[in-house]
Formats: sequence, structure tokens, C-alpha cells
Amino acid sequence: MSIRILTVVALLLMAVQPATADPAAAFLTKLFIDVCVANLGQPNKVREWAEQHHLGQIQNPTPLAVFVGPGGNGAAWAIPALEGSFALSIRGMTQACAVWARAADPGEVMANFKKIVEGVKRPGIEITVDKDTVSPSPVGEAHALVYNVKALGAPTLFEFTMLTAERPGGAFQASLQAAQAGAH
Repeated sequence: MSIRILTVVALLLMAVQPATADPAAAFLTKLFIDVCVANLGQPNKVREWAEQHHLGQIQNPTPLAVFVGPGGNGAAWAIPALEGSFALSIRGMTQACAVWARAADPGEVMANFKKIVEGVKRPGIEITVDKDTVSPSPVGEAHALVYNVKALGAPTLFEFTMLTAERPGGAFQASLQAAQAGAH
């Protein structure tokens, strides 16, 4: 990774300390910062983090399909926490690091996510919204928000994704994901 991208990562780590009323949203945000942002573009480091924390790997095919998706190189782990039910995964196709909450306030998750990504705005750092959609789902409106972050002149960019559902009841209510992507 270039020095400029490492600077972006460091800024992301410092940009937000979640101060939310919902403990699950705060936990999800902290997990995202501590694991996904800290190991941006390094899925092997995410695997090491899961191993060091003695997390149980998810084997059941149904949740594994949700957390990992298609592709053979993913993995998922259950995260035991007093704040609720959480998971960590490496997506099969993109190798993105993702954290998942079965129930978390979607408004607070979105506010924390925006604070993280928009908190790195600096000269030389380009931030663009790649996708911002709201769609109907069985658990109310589903929101997908994707940011691309790139240091000017860097050969790669990073993609940050937030997925939320209006109400709990599905496999997850909120997910935050980070991946290294090719040039756009």
C-alpha cells in the first residue's frame, strides 16, 4: 500500500469514536474500525484477527451464504457480545471485510458510517458516492450506500459499503464492509 493510502487508513481509524444510544450500532462501528479498517485490503490479517480472538467459524451453509456470498475464498465467524448477535466475514468474490449485526439501529449505523468515511476528507483524497439506493424488502426499506475513497495518483481505491434494513427480522439488519478495489 502506498504512503497516501496508509494515511487514509490512519485517518479513518481516528475519524470516529461512535457515541450512539444504541449499543449494537456502537459495537458494530467499533468492530468495523478495529478489524476491517485496520486491516484494509488484507484479508489474511482479518483471518489472523479472528484466530487470535478464538472466534468460532460459521459452518452452517445458510448464514454462510449470507455473510460470504458466492466465491470459494470467503469465511465467516460468530462474534460473541453482550450488545447482540454479530458476525465477521471475508466476502468470497471481493475479499471484502464485513461486519454484520442481526439488530442495530439503521439510522445510527448510517450516521456512524458517514462520519467514518466523510471524516477523511482532505486535499488529495477523493471521496465519491458510487451507490445510494433504498429498496423495498420483507423487513422494510433496505438501504445500500457505497463510497469510493482514493488518494489522488494512487493506482487503487477502496470501497466502503453500508447495508441496512428498516426493521430487524432478516438475517441481518446492518452491515459495514471495506474492500480494496481496482482503479475506477
